Order: sequence, then C-alpha cells, then structure tokens
Amino acid sequence: MSKLQALGFGSNGLTGVIPSTLGNLSLLQRFSVAYNDLEGGIPHDLGRLKSLTLLYLSINNLSGTVPPSLYNLSSLTEFVLTQNILSGNFLSNMRFSFPQLRKFSIGLNQFAGIIPETRSNISGLELLELGANYLTGQVPNSLGVLKYLQRLNLQQNNLGRGISGDLNFVNSLTNISSLRQLSLAANNFGGMLPNSIVNLSTQIQELYVGFNKIFGSIPEEISNLINYTIFGAGENDLTGVIPTSIGKIQSLRGIWLSRNRLSGLLPSTLGNLSLLYNLNISHNDLGGNIPTSLSYCHNMEILDLSHNKLSGSITQNTLVN
Repeated sequence: MSKLQALGFGSNGLTGVIPSTLGNLSLLQRFSVAYNDLEGGIPHDLGRLKSLTLLYLSINNLSGTVPPSLYNLSSLTEFVLTQNILSGNFLSNMRFSFPQLRKFSIGLNQFAGIIPETRSNISGLELLELGANYLTGQVPNSLGVLKYLQRLNLQQNNLGRGISGDLNFVNSLTNISSLRQLSLAANNFGGMLPNSIVNLSTQIQELYVGFNKIFGSIPEEISNLINYTIFGAGENDLTGVIPTSIGKIQSLRGIWLSRNRLSGLLPSTLGNLSLLYNLNISHNDLGGNIPTSLSYCHNMEILDLSHNKLSGSITQNTLVN
C-alpha cells in the first residue's frame, strides 16, 4: 500500500504500539488512530511523512516525549495529541514550527515548560488547546498575532505568578475578531480583572477565568459582549456589585460567580435573561431581597444563591410567574 494517502483506525479497540514502519508511507496525508487503547511512544519515523496534513493520536495511552522529527512536518494543518500520557517540554522545544497549522490540541497530557512567543507564521491557527498540562510561566502577548483564532484553552495549568500583570496578555487578544471561547480557569493568574475583557470580540461566547487569584470588579461594559453564553469567574477574589448591564446579554445561559466577595443587590435585570439555565452566585456578600424578576428565567434549571446575606421572604412570585 505504498500509494496510501489516508489511513484511519480511529474509534476502535486497538491495542499495542504505533508501528514505526508507517514512516515508509511517503504519500500519506491523513493519519488517525484516535479513540483506541494504544500505548508506547510516538515513533520517530512519523517525521518522514513530509506530506502529512492531519495527525490524530488523541485519546490513547501514548507516553514519552514527542520526537523532534515531527517538528519538520511543515505541511501539518491539524495536530491533535489530546488525552494521552505524553510529557516533556514539547512546546518550548517545538516553537510552533508548523506554518500551515489550523488546529493544535495537546490538552490532557503531562507537558511542562512555558508557552513560547507566538510566531506570525502560524497566524492561521483557529484552535489552540493546551489545557490540563503542567505549563508554567507567563502567557506571551504575542498570542495577538493569531488573528483567526476561535478557541483558546489554557485552563488547568500553573500559568501566571499570582501577581498583577499576569493577565496583560488579554489586551492582545482584543485584536482577534474571530475569538469565540477563552478558557483561563484553574491556573495561578493574579492581578486585577482587566477592563480589556469588554473589548474582546463581540463573537465571544464563553469566558472562563474561575479558580484563580483575580481581584477587582466586573465592569459595567460587560454588556458589550452581546453573544456571551457562559461567564465563569467563580473562586476568585472579585469585589463590587454585579452590574445591572449584565441583563442586556440576552444570549447568556450560565453565570458562575460563586466564592468571591461580591456585594450589593442582586440586579433585577437578571430577569431579562430568558435563556439562563444556571445561575450560581453562592458564597458572596450579596444582600437585599431576591428579585421576583428571576421568575421570568423560564429555562432556569440550577439556581444557587446560598451563603450570602439575602433577606426578605421567598414569595410565590419569586419562583413562579
């Protein structure tokens, strides 16, 4: 099968190792063994597949480091190693060597090291998935050159130093008009919640910054993000009030602000969010009555306002309209 151009073994029950003889298939463009039970390392010989555009090795039990020979696969557009047991300073060594790259996903592994400065030669990248690894250091401002980026997932690492300035890179992301999802949760980011979040793409739908060390307040201009569906900022040190303008974001489905130090009243404008199904503002310092307007949130499935300083009574109109 020396003329083979596409080889797919995905979603089976395959075991054993990836054979190094695959490197002899010089015309191979697409290779997938995702969703199997393969183990062992990634063969060095895969680096001989100079025509390879798609490489899917995700959701196996592959271990060891990524062989440097793969850095020379300049035709790669999709590089997916998600959910294995791979390790090493892959990112630091690789330095984004793939100029045609559109999808780069290495989450749920054991990669360490820093996120290198982003080169303009990968400006066509649409998905950058680095979540659930052991990455450290600061996030480079050069991510802003990724003008076609739609999803950026950095969650569940050890990024940041727990101090002011950790989130400066967010300013550079405001240049990316295509950004739809930004996941920064469960890191070591400190400093003030940057006002620049309100200048992120109006296309953004999901923002996750929870489980960090972020302080400051939620800006009133949050309503600029008209296509928001999920806003997750729980488990931080946010203070101030929940802005009334949040009720203008008609697309919101989930708001997670638990375990902060938010105060003031629950805005009655939350009742404008007819698509809202999950509202968790527990463990804060909110006071006053529960607004009866919440009864207009007809899709609400989870409402958690526990551990606050709310007063008044729960009336019929609070829950049913």
